[in-house]
Amino acid sequence: MAPPLLLLLLLLIRAAGTSSAPAPPAYSAHCPAPPAVPDLPAGAGPASAAPAPALQLSTGYFSGGGDLLFGPDNGARLPRSFALLPTSVLPTADASVLRVAATLSFSGAGRNRNGIWPSGRNRRLFDYDGQQHRLRPRLPRFVGRRGSLVFDLHGYYSSASGDLCMVGSGSGRAADGRPVALLAAVLRLRFPRPANLSSPFVTGRLESTGPGPGVAFEPVSLLAYAEEGYAYAESASCPRPPADGRDVRQLFGGRNFTCPGLRSLLKPGFRLDYGNGGQSAASSLGINQTHMFVNRVHCAADGAVRVYVAFSNMSDYSRYYFMVTEKAIVAEGFWDQNSNRLCLKGCHVVNSGSSRAELTVSECGIGMTFWFPGVWSIQERSFSAGLVWNTSLKSDQGIAGYSTAVRGNFGGLKYNYTKVEEATKYYKQYGLNKKRKGKFPDRNSYLDLAFRFNLQKRGGSGYASPITIGTMLSDGSSFVLSNLSTRPAVLETKQRLLNVSYNIRYVGHWSLATFQPQQISAEGVYDTETGSLCLIACRRVNVSSSDCKILITAHFASLDAKAAKHVQGKIISLRGKTDPLFFETLDIDSYGMYIGQVEESIWRMDLESTMALISMTLSCAFIAVQLFHVKKVPEALPAMSITMLVVLALGYMTPLVLNFEALFKHSNKQTVPFSGGGWLEVNEVMVRIITMATFLLQLRLLQLAWSARSSVDGSKHEAWAAERKVLWVCLPLYIIGGVITAIVHMRTNHSRRMLRQVARLMPSRHTFWEDIVPYGGLLLDGFLLPQVILNVFSASKVRALSPVFYIGGTMLRALPHAYDAYRTHHFVRSMRPSYIYASSRDDLFSLAWDIVIPCGVVLLATLLFFQQWLGGAFFVYSKRRKPSSEYEMVSTVSS
Repeated sequence: MAPPLLLLLLLLIRAAGTSSAPAPPAYSAHCPAPPAVPDLPAGAGPASAAPAPALQLSTGYFSGGGDLLFGPDNGARLPRSFALLPTSVLPTADASVLRVAATLSFSGAGRNRNGIWPSGRNRRLFDYDGQQHRLRPRLPRFVGRRGSLVFDLHGYYSSASGDLCMVGSGSGRAADGRPVALLAAVLRLRFPRPANLSSPFVTGRLESTGPGPGVAFEPVSLLAYAEEGYAYAESASCPRPPADGRDVRQLFGGRNFTCPGLRSLLKPGFRLDYGNGGQSAASSLGINQTHMFVNRVHCAADGAVRVYVAFSNMSDYSRYYFMVTEKAIVAEGFWDQNSNRLCLKGCHVVNSGSSRAELTVSECGIGMTFWFPGVWSIQERSFSAGLVWNTSLKSDQGIAGYSTAVRGNFGGLKYNYTKVEEATKYYKQYGLNKKRKGKFPDRNSYLDLAFRFNLQKRGGSGYASPITIGTMLSDGSSFVLSNLSTRPAVLETKQRLLNVSYNIRYVGHWSLATFQPQQISAEGVYDTETGSLCLIACRRVNVSSSDCKILITAHFASLDAKAAKHVQGKIISLRGKTDPLFFETLDIDSYGMYIGQVEESIWRMDLESTMALISMTLSCAFIAVQLFHVKKVPEALPAMSITMLVVLALGYMTPLVLNFEALFKHSNKQTVPFSGGGWLEVNEVMVRIITMATFLLQLRLLQLAWSARSSVDGSKHEAWAAERKVLWVCLPLYIIGGVITAIVHMRTNHSRRMLRQVARLMPSRHTFWEDIVPYGGLLLDGFLLPQVILNVFSASKVRALSPVFYIGGTMLRALPHAYDAYRTHHFVRSMRPSYIYASSRDDLFSLAWDIVIPCGVVLLATLLFFQQWLGGAFFVYSKRRKPSSEYEMVSTVSS
């Protein structure tokens, strides 16, 4: 969040908090210097003696204040930070003193690396949506960040000494989210005048001014990197420039040098490599961390540059905040226009007190340089690189740093394959050149060659994406040529064996215990005729060595394959079993779709959305036809099964209850991430509206049948007795099916829990309703069963149901299963299918059910047809078969 937006949010929080604030303390009682000076009379001088940004601190670090107020600082991804934003800077009668009004905002420590608030209450940041199988953000109980405080301050600043003293009061929220009103406070800051390499920090303290109605807090120590008024020393020196550096004009949009461009290139963290003499440099400099961050970058108009560099063993720091880590360096230097690199000289930053915010600059003698490699290989794939060395040692023996960014500007980049010959040998040795049927992805389809994978046994997952194919490099969504001026409209695809390189992000096996992702670099060959991939891979073992004795093989499915398994492969160690780095072969597989299959799926979803709308519209129409039928045939109402009507009513009510919000919200839980428009959402809302209308019509039909049954003269008890017999037959069947479903649900959930190797990343437990609702769909499939049984017990020949109603309803229940059988053979079944029509959330679908259910519903409809023609018990042989029951309708007086 940018500082102005953060400040605005904190001001809103403060306004929403307590309205009564303690009276601000007297300036002279707490700030002996700078002294309070009268304002400059109107018209006696300029409106502003100094620009406000000269005193602005966009972000800094603070310590103290108490854990209850700001939360503990250790282990947080978002460290403590503060910002000082002047609102007015006015001259006074003393030319060296300015009257200043400012807002001081604090943000306490945020979530730790496990996503838990440091308060220890284990608050969940996400809730799991079982219907959508995804995590959704948990809404906060208040607006704003815990430990966020805002102070309104006023005071004076001395440009001669660099001292700023201000008094005021503030309010906000404590670390547990409770609103607090703070005591009046005094702020004392020292701005270095001028700031330089030995004095680059702004330091100070915020203290409570005494007892009062607010909440007391411990003293707060402040630390920030000076933003203005810096004096550069003489230029730094750099070692011999690398021969493969890129022209900076290709990186800076045709310009020679820009500070924002340099800042963006250095923003990603750097992975440190202590090989090639780096250990001696690290020992002499006292650096042993794994990552380096160029946390602050400031430039002058003449190309002078100064930086604040932090070292840490954590790789997921937020770069925006001022980082106070185990090790830090401040450096200054210049941009070398001729060699396209940054040359710096630096000094150690050490802690000078008991507080983490008390830092000072120690001995120097550090050299640093940053450049932008122009040639990539399996060992080196960085958009930017750096070197840190001890100037008393040889300059080529330093700690190398490589950018961890995976996307960037590819202008001027080339790739040097070094493992292709070795990969080709294993490609033939493992029989990957054997002919396979089908057409496979070629060099034009970047997205088809990228895939997510899972380990079959040991747990873990990853994502493999191509970096290069031949001379082409990936820009994240497609390929670009290394020579951009000769890009063809269509790339040649005649070559069978292609040189490729991959970047693999992986969690598991080597890192499953810590869940830290690892970067694996790989290169080799891809066969466009067999869909076979053979790669030699390198993974980082420690800060000074890598393991490049790894073989990765993979078989892509053909483009027209309908199987859900997209890629199958192995990760094989080429080392001997006695080698410490040896590991057992890992089997990998990927479930996904090609781009063409994704487009087919989108078309399928549009079709299914329309089919669902038509199906529900027809259901509504069939009930309307039945209502007209009972008006024409009055004796049909008491002959209808109340159990059947109740089952139908519950079937229409269930989706309304489970998706009630879809009637009123524009957003839709069935929204598919890769759908391009809002047609699916519109159709879904229309389906819910028509479902509501259908449900109301069904209730009306149930009410008419109940009233007619209750008013039958002479046969009332006989009709209800037959209905009770229907219940005695149907209810046990329904209950037994429900119990079986519950047992299967519990056993399935137990199996899922046992198979969740990476459960912390994505919960996979289903709710009970997710398994019981499909069983309700099975009951709806057999909605004619109660009517058929009622006709048997009553031996009725009455045309209780319109042929349009029961034949149409039968077709609507059978068609989804016929469509599911078609869909299984013509579309790829993904791991998380987004089915809108014939969805497993609404009914039971499988090869067996797609045969049994349609046959069952057609059989019931056939029996009902003959019952209404020949009599309810026509298929029951009995010499004492009773004559068909007839109901005599009597008039009733409606109120």
